[in-house]
Amino acid sequence: MREEGSRRVWRQAGCEEDRGPGETRDEALARLGPDELDQLTRRAESEVKRRLARELHDSVAQILTQMVVDMESFKLDQSGQRQVVERVDHLQESTREVLTNLRQLLYELREEPSIDSSFVQSVRQLLGRFERSTGIRSKLRVSTRWPSCISAAVAHNLYRIVEEALNNVRLHSGAARVDVLLQAVGDGVALTVRDDGRGLQRLGEEGQGGMGLLGMRERAALLGGEVNIISRGGRGTTVRAVVPRIAKEMSR
Repeated sequence: MREEGSRRVWRQAGCEEDRGPGETRDEALARLGPDELDQLTRRAESEVKRRLARELHDSVAQILTQMVVDMESFKLDQSGQRQVVERVDHLQESTREVLTNLRQLLYELREEPSIDSSFVQSVRQLLGRFERSTGIRSKLRVSTRWPSCISAAVAHNLYRIVEEALNNVRLHSGAARVDVLLQAVGDGVALTVRDDGRGLQRLGEEGQGGMGLLGMRERAALLGGEVNIISRGGRGTTVRAVVPRIAKEMSR
């Protein structure tokens, strides 16, 4: 029975190269011992999981993320329609819950580490490189309540948000200083990037999708959170990402 299963997964595991010259797949399997067959099966299972994770990410996760972003844009067009906005809020909440569960499944399928303890140090190094390359003074402040470990998904996406926000500061702000603040907020976390540059002249337009904000919003949406931008001409720009309900997840 085990051998029959191994035949079915041989090709998925990428093991064709394990056959000798002129050797059939069955002959190659016949010379394998129990431990080698088990290893072959595990390799096949890992490959199938990775392929499934890619399909789920490229189809389901991307569609759900876009739905959350589109609903946020729809709410902005419903000024004064409180009941409509509340209904969309409920739909967003349900969609984010599905995304949270799907994200955890993807990391399990990919067999990737579930936690990351190096996020703060990574952001500190990013700011150091940014200051050296731009001359813009950079400072990182970390709340005493910031968790020592966060999920790998949260760490990855928050890091990319910081990266994109700094890129905006580099290209558009004319700032002399940028501050990054990491906070624990309720049972979630908040990330703030604030500069003292010229600010956005047309927040309504840029705030929707310009200057990489759309990408930051999509990353926050993947975590069940949101990104807000506050800017006034000549008074700098603040980008704030809030990711709710992850404190329990992070402490697992």
